[in-house]
Amino acid sequence: PDILYISHGGGPLPLLGDPAHNELVIQLTSLGKRLRRPSAIIVVSAHWEAPVAAVTSGAQPPLIYDYSGFPPESYEIQYPAPGAPGLAT
Repeated sequence: PDILYISHGGGPLPLLGDPAHNELVIQLTSLGKRLRRPSAIIVVSAHWEAPVAAVTSGAQPPLIYDYSGFPPESYEIQYPAPGAPGLAT
């Protein structure tokens, strides 16, 4: 299987059309055209600490805005991807 690690770069800024992130958007768009559709995507966040690791396992997990200080529209971004409760288990 193909496994990729992709850093998010400037948080939500690439999604907001920030000119400083144009090259990142171009590269990720190109990558998306070359790879086959993934069977799963795992998103890992290190933006908070907890005594125990947690996994979001819902069938329709919400998007977690684990950042702050960005323009208001960055908190309106949606990614209604289906969850994979079986895989999360």
